[in-house]
Amino acid sequence: MNPAELIATLDATLVRISRLAPQNKASWDADDLRQLAIERLWITAGNLAEAYRKATGLPSGVEPWAELYGYRSILAHALPDEIAPDRIWHETVADLPRILEHVRAARE
Repeated sequence: MNPAELIATLDATLVRISRLAPQNKASWDADDLRQLAIERLWITAGNLAEAYRKATGLPSGVEPWAELYGYRSILAHALPDEIAPDRIWHETVADLPRILEHVRAARE
């Protein structure tokens, strides 16, 4: 994939996360399948962010690419009891809009 395709796919993945996110914490807590789907999409987003960073020649540590890849690494390598569903919920509802804004700014 070229950089334009990578960033477009990353944008679409983040939008998919936002569409899957339930409207409230109680719904989140009650839906294991949704939690796992969103967790997997965050991993995909991190992979895409790192591929985009490399394809564009950006140095490591540049945000939001480093943040996305770091979060991906936590989710991909943690044991199941090391992943806090509350953290994934927080990242999804609190940080996703900011991250999506950064990704969209990079597309321009």
